[in-house]
Amino acid sequence: MAPEAQQEKKLTLQHSTPLDLPTARKKLTEGKRKFKLPSNFNSEEFRQVANGFFQAEGHISCRIRNKSFYPVFVLTQNFSFQTLDFFITLWFVLGSNTSLTINKSQSGKLVIRLSSESWNLILGTIFNYFALIYGEKYVAFKKLLDIRRLTKSNGENTIFSHIHLAIRLAYSLSLDGVNRKLTLPEQLTIFGINTIKSPIPMPIYTDNFNIPSVLFLIGFIVGDCSLLIRLRLVESGSVWIIPLLSIAQLNNAFNPHLFTMFASLFKSLGINVNIKNCTELEKKHVLSITIEGIDNIFQILLPIFTKYFNYFYWKQSQCELMIRIAKLINAKAHLTLYGFISILEIIYSYPNNRDKSKEFWVDVIKAWFNSQANLMKSGENFIQSVNSRNSVKGVKEIVAWKCVFPKGVPIKSRQFGFTTYVNSEQALKSAIEYRDKAIQSWVDSLKKL
Repeated sequence: MAPEAQQEKKLTLQHSTPLDLPTARKKLTEGKRKFKLPSNFNSEEFRQVANGFFQAEGHISCRIRNKSFYPVFVLTQNFSFQTLDFFITLWFVLGSNTSLTINKSQSGKLVIRLSSESWNLILGTIFNYFALIYGEKYVAFKKLLDIRRLTKSNGENTIFSHIHLAIRLAYSLSLDGVNRKLTLPEQLTIFGINTIKSPIPMPIYTDNFNIPSVLFLIGFIVGDCSLLIRLRLVESGSVWIIPLLSIAQLNNAFNPHLFTMFASLFKSLGINVNIKNCTELEKKHVLSITIEGIDNIFQILLPIFTKYFNYFYWKQSQCELMIRIAKLINAKAHLTLYGFISILEIIYSYPNNRDKSKEFWVDVIKAWFNSQANLMKSGENFIQSVNSRNSVKGVKEIVAWKCVFPKGVPIKSRQFGFTTYVNSEQALKSAIEYRDKAIQSWVDSLKKL
């Protein structure tokens, strides 16, 4: 299905009446029962996207209940028809053995959740499937392997020091902390251990050093990144249209390596990036990569993203916005007032939190085009004066108005001659009419999906 057709279907569903929990659960049950992989399904492409999404939104940990260890695999997202499609597909390719449910969050939103607490499933199917991830989650699977090895008991023959290390590994599974009911010393006490220090040192784990794929990046974008258009007022009075991809994660012990891997991917595509370390309002240290500009986004990344448009799922609208704006800017439509206003209308037709209204930017760009028009003898954009070959008292007389468009704009120049002042006004009026109709017809053809 073409990106445009897919997006039309998506937006129709997105703007329909929100589902209640019973209806959403019914949709999930029906979807699981009727699901079949599409005939053109590419299992490896989907796997790479799923790994990128799990990198952004997945969770691996280990619970301890009644002196027993339970692994935890969780993947969640706000419910939509697109998340339902993605999660059912992932549930199916993982063997239909994971738990797939829909619940309501504390904020009242519907959330779809894929999870498992099965040692065999997590350390078998899930571990192998998500072998492309990095950092904390990549290491977490290895820690689970060690916990399973250390706690697999034969009655009273379980080695005491192994349990001690397994508990410490379980409590180290999340660098950002897990809200556990018991502190580490309290948990050790339940097992009859009265010291935090283990006779066995903590293992040293290595990270994944393979450069991620573009499909992995797309999955990561779907999970926790933003593709957007930024508008910026410049000193000349004009407006810059800046396409932007923003990637941000907490600066913990593992994410610098992940960002280095992303930087390597972008470098392989011809994009050099800087990894920035900043502090958010919540005093959290955050790593960020920001890629912006027409060359980087529209010329390099977007053609690749367009090829894999269907893998953007619930963020297809962000990708589609980029595609539509790129089409107009690459054709130089933004060099005309009608084209620029059309771009602003498209941008504001997509949901986004902006601190300035569309009307603000329309007024700004109209003022700029008017200032450029005032520099012309005609007082109009793209309408030049044509002088006669002969001069009267050293001054050449204007004998025509000529529509001349910016280089690269595929509209033919046209000249409107006159012989008197009255005819000059009529010729200018005709030139304005030709210019406006030609530009509008051309831009409108670009706006069509």
